[in-house]
Amino acid sequence: MNRSFQIIYFFLIIAIGFIGGILLLQLSTVEQAEWLIRKMDSRVLLQGKPSIWQSLLPVVIPFAIVSLLASHNYLRHVARVVVVLKSAFFGYSAGYLIDTQNAFWSYAAWWFPFQLLYSIVLMVFCIVLVPEPVYAVRKKLPILPRVIVVLIATLVILGGELLAIHFIYKLK
Repeated sequence: MNRSFQIIYFFLIIAIGFIGGILLLQLSTVEQAEWLIRKMDSRVLLQGKPSIWQSLLPVVIPFAIVSLLASHNYLRHVARVVVVLKSAFFGYSAGYLIDTQNAFWSYAAWWFPFQLLYSIVLMVFCIVLVPEPVYAVRKKLPILPRVIVVLIATLVILGGELLAIHFIYKLK
């Protein structure tokens, strides 16, 4: 698959996952939504300033799952499902923030931009780790420098998110 088509394909996956998450929220009760959000990323409930671990784990776990799936020859294409699930939870939580929390500024300044960036970086991580088919005529580039670039981008985004969370709770 051509690289530009692959990127369009992944952006469509993110968009469809986001819309699917919003639709799933519409089918859920508030109690079900709060239970799922508490299990996945409790920061969305806006119950107080989150600890560093509450901010770090929702970022690290999808990357670890993608790494594990991509390392196995038969499961490497299932790694893309993690991007779909991440973007579906992104849409689910975005709808929850706007619908039940009435937290538009938290959504606009923190949740939407940073979760979109995390979804994009996770998508790029998937592209880097899941190799092209054998018949692809592409020059093989070393994987380690590309993984390091993705991890540095993730750390920069995490730092920006922690800064945004700090200012959101400082203004409250």
